[in-house]
Amino acid sequence: MDFPIDIVFTWVDGNDPDWQMTERKFRNQSNGDSGINRFRDYGLLKNAIERVLKFAPWVHRVFLITANQAPKWARENSKIVTVDHRDFIDSQYLPTFNSNAIEMNIWRIPTLSEHFILFNDDFFLTQSVTKEDFFTNEGLPVLDGSMHIVQPLGDFSRIIFNNMVIVNELYPKSKFLRGSFFKHFNFRYGLKGNIRSTLASPYKVWTGFFEDHLAYPHLKSWFKKLYEDHPLIFDQTSSHRFRCAGDFSHWLLKNLYIASGNFEPRHLHFGQEVTLLRESDLTKIKPLMLKHKMIVLNDNILESEANRVIPLLQKIMEEY
Repeated sequence: MDFPIDIVFTWVDGNDPDWQMTERKFRNQSNGDSGINRFRDYGLLKNAIERVLKFAPWVHRVFLITANQAPKWARENSKIVTVDHRDFIDSQYLPTFNSNAIEMNIWRIPTLSEHFILFNDDFFLTQSVTKEDFFTNEGLPVLDGSMHIVQPLGDFSRIIFNNMVIVNELYPKSKFLRGSFFKHFNFRYGLKGNIRSTLASPYKVWTGFFEDHLAYPHLKSWFKKLYEDHPLIFDQTSSHRFRCAGDFSHWLLKNLYIASGNFEPRHLHFGQEVTLLRESDLTKIKPLMLKHKMIVLNDNILESEANRVIPLLQKIMEEY
């Protein structure tokens, strides 16, 4: 595998007073999602990036995307490229507090490699990973392609629904399932994954794909082609300063790779999401670190417990 692979982190310092003041100003003008846990900073960005440099030394460059908040330690590391929102998002859409808007524009960064992997600051490698964990030798993304049925549960599911409308327009199930059947039914997905595909298979359209909240490999050229053919998808999402039901997300691209058959199946044990609600949930972390190559910390920590839980979380991540 001789092509370069970059890793991209998106990050915001939600504890920055200047950022908080700007966010409050625009929040009052918006009906979008601005929940506090969406911007809460664990103080673990450095830990997450250090894990990439340790467990994925083959990475070409690490891009850190911020709203002019790049920490000094990142600016001083030659392997890290710090990028401000102003460098790749049209000024008419700034400032933005919408992760979908940011992620749907990352492909515009001129120096970003064709093959890149999108991380968030709550994604942590726990063991050594190889290029083949993310891309095939031919450059195809490695993904969970098991089928799923989108459930109507709030605005977030509407974003997934928006994505699937485009997927069905571009790669109809009736034309593409047959050619990649054994990528949607595969031993790597385990029993549950294949049951999901079985339940979704009778529908004439794609009803969704399993959305495992993990780092996704991407192809820059696919973003560019989608923008050329469907610019409204990008412009509409970029125009929303906060995440809302009218957005599209980078999962759209992930689902396009899958629906078209341009991917290879990923093993279900590659990574695992951990939902953190209270202190007792911290006990889940270490066992999962031993079992999976990546964990994702889903922040649902109660405000009443945050001051106690976050320092304990930091200690766990620093020790292992």
